[in-house]
Amino acid sequence: MNSQELGNAELVFEKDFICIKFEDGLICNYYWGGDKSWFLNGERHREDGPAIEQANGHKEWYLNGKRHREDGPAIEWSSGDKEWFLNGKRHREDGPAIESRNGGKHWYRNGKLHSEDGPAIESRNGDKHWYLNSKKLSHSEWKLRKSFGFKNPTQL
Repeated sequence: MNSQELGNAELVFEKDFICIKFEDGLICNYYWGGDKSWFLNGERHREDGPAIEQANGHKEWYLNGKRHREDGPAIEWSSGDKEWFLNGKRHREDGPAIESRNGGKHWYRNGKLHSEDGPAIESRNGDKHWYLNSKKLSHSEWKLRKSFGFKNPTQL
């Protein structure tokens, strides 16, 4: 291990790691075979870009150890698939939280399969599945609940 003083911080080099050690924490960047990872206090963390960047184009955004991104997908797979997360939970307000390059789509809110606008799962083969708060519904039950503002009609 090699180190160098930087005012109140210390730059530490060890094999494939480059770390900056502060009094209140440690930020490490990991480089291996063209892949890069950022850590803060042992958890994946980066505020100005993805915390994981792989040589094949795969990227993942993390804050404090949780997948998180507010302005786009938190996972961009090298295959073209995309996944949206907020605070470690699959979540997207304006579209599906999972978009597969093959055409499959999954809608999530706060980590639960959920869509009030149509099916929560659309498979590439055309199959559709309706969910509210991760509860699977038939299409007719979903339409009935929609007509009652997504309240359970038996509880009105």
